[in-house]
Amino acid sequence: MKKRLIIYLVSLFACLIASCSEKEETVNGGGEPQSYIPFAISKGVNISNWLSQSDVRGEERKNYFTEAEVQQLAGFGFDHIRLPADEEQLFTEDGQKIPEAFELLHNAIKWCEKANMKVIVDMHILRSHYFNAGSSGATVIDGFIDNFENGENAWYPFDGTQLTVDVVNNPDVCPANPSAKVLRMNKTSNTNWMAGGKGGFQLPIGPDEGQFKYLRMKIRKNMKSTITLTLEGEGLDAVYTGYTNNKVNEWEDIAFDLINIQSGSANGNYTKLAIRPDDGPAEMYIDDVFFSDSKEGSNSQITIEVDNTPLLWKNKDAQYKYLDLWKSLADELKDYPNDLVAYELLNEPVAPYSSQWNSLSAQLIRELRLTEPERKLVIGSNKWQGVNTFGELTVPANDPNIILSFHFYNPHLFTHYKAEWTDMKNLNVAIHYPGELIAQEDYAQLSDDDKKIVDPYMGTYDKAVLESLVRKAMNQAGKYGLQLHCGEFGCYNKTPRADKIDWLQDVISIFRDNNIAYSYWEYKAGFGFCNSKGEVTDQEVLNLLTK
Repeated sequence: MKKRLIIYLVSLFACLIASCSEKEETVNGGGEPQSYIPFAISKGVNISNWLSQSDVRGEERKNYFTEAEVQQLAGFGFDHIRLPADEEQLFTEDGQKIPEAFELLHNAIKWCEKANMKVIVDMHILRSHYFNAGSSGATVIDGFIDNFENGENAWYPFDGTQLTVDVVNNPDVCPANPSAKVLRMNKTSNTNWMAGGKGGFQLPIGPDEGQFKYLRMKIRKNMKSTITLTLEGEGLDAVYTGYTNNKVNEWEDIAFDLINIQSGSANGNYTKLAIRPDDGPAEMYIDDVFFSDSKEGSNSQITIEVDNTPLLWKNKDAQYKYLDLWKSLADELKDYPNDLVAYELLNEPVAPYSSQWNSLSAQLIRELRLTEPERKLVIGSNKWQGVNTFGELTVPANDPNIILSFHFYNPHLFTHYKAEWTDMKNLNVAIHYPGELIAQEDYAQLSDDDKKIVDPYMGTYDKAVLESLVRKAMNQAGKYGLQLHCGEFGCYNKTPRADKIDWLQDVISIFRDNNIAYSYWEYKAGFGFCNSKGEVTDQEVLNLLTK
């Protein structure tokens, strides 16, 4: 009986050991055991404008980021870099690897290995996907209106035409044209060249919906004859049309038909127009010049439906190519240790629906797990990896080698203040942190257009508010039991200095208090702490990041 009991206990103990061993490993999509591989990171920085978002090539690109700079970053206290790389730098359009770019990528990884730093290789921009593609939906296009009331004149005479173009007092203020100022074109030559021109616009003109069809204006001419108009645009044949005035020395409203003309309809984006008052000498005044989609009324706007959805979300072939690019890139990098190199699947996905990104990323993870079951894969949520969409992110269950990564630029108006590529580039209002982002008295002074820009961000922000936002990402990481990383955060160099420092102090404190690793955006350029040569230009920010 004792012998049976001993045998039973030994067998039971063996089963328990086997059960415990199984809990240390999970099974990936390829069916192989998958062990958790630590990827210990804390403080990092993005190496932007090198293998991403740059047209520089050759020696200049090669020298933009060097081994000495990696050693310097390690000396500062950084333990990893996030390395953005674009498809168009790494691959030809037909998917062939570009050797020079891959040599630089390998160099950077090897430099980091020597410096005991880790690397997150980030697929930043695809030919089929750009995170700043813009929103889709109805867009209003405003055709310019020249009424000359402020005395400004954007029109010019052509050489050799003996034409003068000036803003003058209206010679006949009347109900037909009560304006005080108008444009005078006075042609004294017999040439039939185009005489007065205007450029500096880019407008869709043509027969289709969402295109302007007429050039409207008031004219007052000293003789009855044909006025000639031409339109020009890059890569387009010039379009000519004419109009014969009905009145002499009286104001009248006219409309140049840009569609039903002998030379063929205008159709495209045009950037310049020119007017000839007459083949011979003639004096003509013009006013209230604008493009319209109708012959009558005062409408100078058109509404068009714009679809800026990146091709990746609309085209299966683009998705297959994305998968193939990653398999090719992974094949190139597979021999690096799993605790040295991680793969970030896509920077700031902007699919119309989160389910599209969740589905595509899951497919890519399955493909990569067939050959690399223990490689760290970094993934963020749809819509710029923002914290507000992190709850919509799904990842495969039981895959311990995934890192969740969010980007933090909240509030965006503050961190991107006056950034040239944004709609707030000309915004002129004081902003603050901590506290009320824009004081109510300052808000009241804004134009209606500027209020539309700032309205989404209005409110009070402090450390507690920022932490409540970061917690949305923390909750999702906790749900899956996964490591959390902030892949981008920072402030543009036009953000008020003292407020920027306060914001950075709070954000970095939140990350450190909650064991969130971070990669600052960026090493050089507009958000950075070094110049293009790698020389420190902002020691205070560098200290905040590393001390």
